[in-house]
Amino acid sequence: MTGPPSHVGFVGLGSMGSALARRLAGSGEVNLTVFDLDDSRCRELAAAGAVIAESPLDLAKVSDVVLTCLPTSQHVEAVVFNESGLADGLAEGGLLVDCTSGHPGLTRAIGARLAERGVAMVDAPVSGGPQGADAGTIALLAGGTAADVTRATTVLSLISPNVHHVGGLGAGHTVKLLNNILAAGHRMLAFETAAVAAANGVDPRTFIDAVNISSGRSNATQVTMPRHVFGEQLEQGFSLGLMAKDVSQGCTLYGPELDELCLAQEVEARLRAAVSRLGPDVDINTTLEIYEQAVGRTVATSKRDRA
Repeated sequence: MTGPPSHVGFVGLGSMGSALARRLAGSGEVNLTVFDLDDSRCRELAAAGAVIAESPLDLAKVSDVVLTCLPTSQHVEAVVFNESGLADGLAEGGLLVDCTSGHPGLTRAIGARLAERGVAMVDAPVSGGPQGADAGTIALLAGGTAADVTRATTVLSLISPNVHHVGGLGAGHTVKLLNNILAAGHRMLAFETAAVAAANGVDPRTFIDAVNISSGRSNATQVTMPRHVFGEQLEQGFSLGLMAKDVSQGCTLYGPELDELCLAQEVEARLRAAVSRLGPDVDINTTLEIYEQAVGRTVATSKRDRA
């Protein structure tokens, strides 16, 4: 594999995007140019050595490879094709790598439009949260041709060695959405059962410790509960609204033949109810409070941002 390109652009510096961009800036392997509508986030990356672009167009003009990490695929489409967008600045032979938790159908449509301009696309959503990005352990789930993913990996491997080629363009987003359905369901069941354990006189931490040496264990019981529910800080930096969005998009992948069997739709309904009750901007772990209030018992021993 050849080395990384000399000039890389990054658009979208939210909590996840910033963490990914910091890894690139800290690698010392690329010249990084960034763009975000929030000037303060751009300045944070500039302090780490990045150059701030005036627009996505200007960023694309100086970049061999551009990474995006935005809230939805609709945001990606706008950044690419709107006035002063990436498409008009990307040279033929360029590469767009989308780290958004997006929708595979729209991703393939964006890729097809870019291909008409001679620009390749890879979807590479991430799993592991900002903490995993900062630690360099995050998983990158790449979809695209073998040649395009190999090229993208020269950049993505500067973020984490855990780059997995999961199929053609859109496959990364498919895997990410289905993964997040599992993650959301596991988390909600962990919160629910810990609350029920407390209501029945079992210490929640003791319950989770027992689950973690038993068959019910999951990332929610092995990581989320010890690190956040029983750790220092309940919140982990991922919003309830974003998780609800991912699960809702994931449910669109299901065919009608699964309507009567679909547990994912129940997870989606629970998340929508939580958004209505708590708001979209609260941390995903705040949903624990719904179960605590229902049984009249406290589960979390960690500090909470919410009073």
